[in-house]
Amino acid sequence: MTGTAPTPGDPKRMSGETKPTARDADLTPRDAAWMRRPEKGTVLGIKALLLFCRVFGRRGGIVLLRVIVFYYAIFAGAARRAAQDYLRRMGLPAGFWPAYRNILYFAICALDRVFLVRGETGRFVVTYNGMEHLERLRAEGRGAILLGAHLGSFEAMRAYGKHEALPINILAYFHNARMITTFLETVGADFRGRVIEIDPQDTSYIFQVQAAIERGELVAVLGDRVGVNEKTATALFLGAPARFPTGPYTLAALLRCPIYLTFGLYRAPNRYDLYCEPLCEQLELPRGAREAALAVHVQRYAERLEHYCRLAPHDWFNFYDFWHAPPAAPQDKP
Repeated sequence: MTGTAPTPGDPKRMSGETKPTARDADLTPRDAAWMRRPEKGTVLGIKALLLFCRVFGRRGGIVLLRVIVFYYAIFAGAARRAAQDYLRRMGLPAGFWPAYRNILYFAICALDRVFLVRGETGRFVVTYNGMEHLERLRAEGRGAILLGAHLGSFEAMRAYGKHEALPINILAYFHNARMITTFLETVGADFRGRVIEIDPQDTSYIFQVQAAIERGELVAVLGDRVGVNEKTATALFLGAPARFPTGPYTLAALLRCPIYLTFGLYRAPNRYDLYCEPLCEQLELPRGAREAALAVHVQRYAERLEHYCRLAPHDWFNFYDFWHAPPAAPQDKP
């Protein structure tokens, strides 16, 4: 799952063009190159891995992933160095093997995502923390925004919602991950039905979000990756300032709905620990102090994100220079 919610009312907060456009003039060469970066891998490769899993099981698939990730970690220097920078900021060993483990966990969560979309939840051990918040929302018939991160697997939380009859919609930008998104639609019957796709040229998706909230459903969005020209606030994260998008908070204020933090932390070999906690029940953005109010909520999010990163330090999957050079567009791969 990728993407953040751009500021409502401005269709140009994000751009997903794969060819140069007039908007590229507003970007640095590095950002423009990232924005046009093609999707890694192929659906054929994913199918081959799943076939391998069918023959040798999930454990066999993970053995194959270990080999693939080993070569990736050697040759993808930028991703490896970004993982090492993150681990150093966490105060952890940051050599080749810890970075390799970080990238491997990303690959395993990506593989598990397919199993979860297919409804094969019996493969996993799942623990639940704070799920009473979601159950109360269901009992009261209220909708909410679920704010996550590229931390562990949100698909594990979505699988819980499906099991507990909690409708969870995904608000995301899929242009840079078109192949994997199409593939997930084929393996999960309701995957497309629960997706609200962000379109940089058409803000009508906001009305889809509004309708879902009014039906008492949940809308999930990730809050730790910035889109092109998206409004941001700076927060202290792992001891240094970093930019975070403000779109999710603006959206919650506009729709007058609460925000709950949700994370699905991966624990080897096959466990996911699900967490849910309230971030804010009623978000107000007063005139004259709007930016200050947004900054307060973003800082709170950054603090809680750091807390959960420390619970599962190899589960954070932002493999770029997060503190100094945020990417120009969200992506679903290292």
